[in-house]
Amino acid sequence: MEPPITVNTSGNYGDNPDCAGVTPEISRYVWNSNGMSVVPCQDQFSLLYLPEPPMLRLLGYLSFREILATAKTCTYLNQVITDEHLLARSWFAKLATHQQNQFKEIARDISDRDLQHWLRQFTTDTAVVGKLYRQYPEEQTTNDGLKTCKAQRRKYFPQVLFYTVSKLMADCRQFEPVLATKILGAYGNTLSLNTHGDQLVILKNYRTGLIFGYTANSSWHKQARFNFDYESNTSRPLYNFESNSRHVLACRKHTAKIFAYNADKRCTEQLDICHGGRIRSADLSYDGHHAVIICDDGSARIHSWNDTGHWTLAADITDFRRPLKARFSPDGSRVLTHSNSCTKIHRRNEEGGWTLEATSDFSAESVTFSPDGSHVLMYSDYEGINAQIAKILSLNKDGGWLESAPLTDNGGSVIRVIASPDGRHVITVNRKDGEPDSITMKILSHDSNSDWTEKTGNIPIIIHNDARYWPKFSPDSRHVMVSRNTSNLEILSCDQRGNWIPTSIPCLEKRKRAFFSPDSRHAAIISTDYLSTRIYSYDEARGWTESGTIPHEFQGPDNNASFSPDSRHIATFCWHPVSLWNDNIPGKFKVKIYSYDGHGKWLPKALIRHAGPIYSARFNADSTHLVTASQDGTAVVSGRCANGSWVNKVILRHDYPINSAFFSVDSRQVVTITGSNNVKIWCLFAAGMVLDNPAETPSCLLQSR
Repeated sequence: MEPPITVNTSGNYGDNPDCAGVTPEISRYVWNSNGMSVVPCQDQFSLLYLPEPPMLRLLGYLSFREILATAKTCTYLNQVITDEHLLARSWFAKLATHQQNQFKEIARDISDRDLQHWLRQFTTDTAVVGKLYRQYPEEQTTNDGLKTCKAQRRKYFPQVLFYTVSKLMADCRQFEPVLATKILGAYGNTLSLNTHGDQLVILKNYRTGLIFGYTANSSWHKQARFNFDYESNTSRPLYNFESNSRHVLACRKHTAKIFAYNADKRCTEQLDICHGGRIRSADLSYDGHHAVIICDDGSARIHSWNDTGHWTLAADITDFRRPLKARFSPDGSRVLTHSNSCTKIHRRNEEGGWTLEATSDFSAESVTFSPDGSHVLMYSDYEGINAQIAKILSLNKDGGWLESAPLTDNGGSVIRVIASPDGRHVITVNRKDGEPDSITMKILSHDSNSDWTEKTGNIPIIIHNDARYWPKFSPDSRHVMVSRNTSNLEILSCDQRGNWIPTSIPCLEKRKRAFFSPDSRHAAIISTDYLSTRIYSYDEARGWTESGTIPHEFQGPDNNASFSPDSRHIATFCWHPVSLWNDNIPGKFKVKIYSYDGHGKWLPKALIRHAGPIYSARFNADSTHLVTASQDGTAVVSGRCANGSWVNKVILRHDYPINSAFFSVDSRQVVTITGSNNVKIWCLFAAGMVLDNPAETPSCLLQSR
């Protein structure tokens, strides 16, 4: 639901509330952005002379606020922006790529019935539903001129749908929670709610997994059960739940099973394979259509889901050198198998089989794809024959794989290789021979000739086998965070010439962790000895400078913080031992929300109070809501208003401490996990919607309040 737009039809900019105090003189700016200024003109607005394609291209360069301001200038531009859904598209473009893909998947698969139920959780306005249904074309035909069986939604349906829902949720001043289901005896936090929010895989105990589904009659039921051997020597959990949200891979000793969640909302077992050897490694591709299983006897087989809805053996890539592990590339197009003495890459071919694409006889203990899938990193993190070197297989423009020259360190061993998210840079972590505490790192970049060239010398760092001290890339691959020593953190930033410029950040205290924001523009440092979380922000001209300090209520290692997905907000909170809070002072424990003002400062925006330690604080996908979980037995859902303030919208009360709480991907549900190992799924409704529209509420939602 796009916000109401007041259109300026008078031609008098001085009367426009968005341009208050601006006189209609040719020498005065109405508004300016990104170095461009708009001034009033006596003639017709020149933009109106442009044909629509170049006009849309120009409008596409504007930010959300600028598009909104442009829509207020005249009726014609308002209509163009509305017809092309530019506000929704601009809002959607700010989301992370994986969130966009998840939203597109939900929008693609959502049924008419589910769409109505979803919207009616937040509005009774039939015009809103009608507006979304107008995203369907009146008629859709195939190439042979025949009508299709199912109308396809228009190009920008995902953008319009999730922008509409985000606005509806933001406009709700209060939510009314309805308990959709309660699952008793879950083990710890080992559960996964799928992308669509209608299937839950949960680890019941050490050996049993359960699959619950939100079925066609609008209620949650147990749909499948699988047992597995907890003591198996596989290096990953024995169930997989990929983001396509339609398949589950479960393994037990010699048996592998694949369950599928069908379009009719039933969960069925689609594959049951018994292997001669004990299963050592199993992986499911990102799209859920391929599974690779490796056994102790050296067998390695790939099973694929075909167009008829059945799983078939697609390839037998058995290597009697006994491969240790197998992994799919991030896009699922390749599979990597390796033993201590050989690495192989197979690629899916046009016939649906798998073709051997590359082989390397380099002996390595650790072999993995880079985050973008364009490189294979090979190294050994223990003392052995090849512990002193590492190698990289790189995919070239012609589709072939090239093996790099050995990555070495004079007088030392390469103990780890870390690739940047975009695959353009790697970090090698090196240990000096005979001096286990002498650790250095260097950055190498992949040039146009497919060679890896050193961009920095050896930089002394500390790691102490602690994950928080390992070097880490920012999400955009332009920055690297390293710990030089116990009191100094350093961030190296890559300039336009490819040089890595260091910025030293004195910490002056022990820190729990340091991490980048999702957009890579900010870095947060959580201290343990000093009562604060400090935030640094990046500017091309000034580098990294401190932009905010958030004080903590308690001193110690139990403070934590998390950025919102859009990087505009950060929430800090504290978990602390029970012995220090049994005086039971209400509101003693707080979640603090700070927001970035866009001008280099983080400003306080909200306090969320709890009577006990706070275990988690998580934003939803579009950063408009936050849910906190506390030992006091409450989970608080807070939302951001249009004026930038935050309000508490609902409190979910429990009989036990809440270990964790999080939103479903589409934000209409909240999952809570209590200390008694019970899981609850709550549906959020706008206040009054459940009572005012009982006929529109799914029956299961009225079972428990």
